[in-house]
Amino acid sequence: MGRNVLSAGMRSAAWGLLAGAALVLSACGDEKTPDGDKGPGVGEEGPLFLVHSAVETNGSRTNYFSLVDSLEQAKTLDYSKSLELPGRPRLYTAKGVGFFAIGSGESPTITRYEVRDGAFVAGTSMSFQQLGVKRLGAQAILFVSPTKAYYKDDAQAQIIVWNPAEMRVVKAIPLPQEFIKQGYSTGLSQWVSREGEAFFAVGWSTTVFDAVLPGANLVRIDTVTDEVTWQADSRCRDLGKTARIGDTLYFFSGVINGLGYAVKGTENAGQQDCILRISPGQQRFDADYVGSVAPALGEKKVGTVIAVTDDGMAWLQVADTTITPTAPGTTYREWYYKGWSWWRVPLATLRDPVRMQGEPGAYSAFTITSGSNFFISQSASDYSLSTLMELSTDTPKPGISFPGFVLDVARIR
Repeated sequence: MGRNVLSAGMRSAAWGLLAGAALVLSACGDEKTPDGDKGPGVGEEGPLFLVHSAVETNGSRTNYFSLVDSLEQAKTLDYSKSLELPGRPRLYTAKGVGFFAIGSGESPTITRYEVRDGAFVAGTSMSFQQLGVKRLGAQAILFVSPTKAYYKDDAQAQIIVWNPAEMRVVKAIPLPQEFIKQGYSTGLSQWVSREGEAFFAVGWSTTVFDAVLPGANLVRIDTVTDEVTWQADSRCRDLGKTARIGDTLYFFSGVINGLGYAVKGTENAGQQDCILRISPGQQRFDADYVGSVAPALGEKKVGTVIAVTDDGMAWLQVADTTITPTAPGTTYREWYYKGWSWWRVPLATLRDPVRMQGEPGAYSAFTITSGSNFFISQSASDYSLSTLMELSTDTPKPGISFPGFVLDVARIR
């Protein structure tokens, strides 16, 4: 996606895997690996990835943060060398900042971690509680530099500027209160950034996640001055996923929009999938561009762009509405349940889509992009083992496996 940052979509909240509270994080990262087996990446300059996976037993979750040199190598992770934490923590990181952060789901507390000689070392913690934050959102943080980061807070309509080197809050920037609509859930898209500026989109869904309101707001931050501006756009809605190709930025409508369009079919519920773009040097959506994968997919298909690889390939989850439920009253759980398959299409043309091998199954927003490689997770029915599958070639290739299920993956070097 042009940023040298690994992108991972989170598992859908509809399956309950992101719900609930996390326990307070324990500082267990000071245990070092034995001499002679210092773990992946020690003393090397190649890629280093951090995998966040979890195992649930009787409603209790244990999280594992594991270092790996490659996602493509077909091996099973050894959790004896992983950072182990209880509850439902969040992973926040970016390549090149020299550390990563873990947020608690129970309280708005973030703890800084470093990797030293193959070991996880916990550092200082900080809290956003004094700013009214009650929970930490997934993928809510953008690292601008080792000393500057942003946290986008949908519940309070604010952007928190904080210093990750000193682990302290610098200031809070209020967003328009009209971004919060009574009776609706406010959704903030993924961050997307380029030199000197960062963006996200704002939209609204029903609280039962079966329809989305028309329109969106584009928020822009000058990352040097922290000036925040925004513009409304009526053409698309539910803009959740983003991508950067060169200095061109893209925003893609989400799966709730597809549900509203397929099931309710009304203007106030959803529309055909929709893509907006910001060209290099521009600060707002291009007035002459609205994209869609619908014409390429044809009838009885509802597509959602989930990710874009560095080679400009857009990867889609596509519902076959002859299988996926669309009867009036269909809930989001039923909508996600069956009839979904993976497709790819060049973003530049949005033509000649190719369907990946495999039988249609449940919707899953979890993806990983690394360069031109594209991974999804395949799990056993009881989540006893999950495997990252690379889909960029005609034949899917298995990569790393791990007990439980995957929540996030980040490239930290």
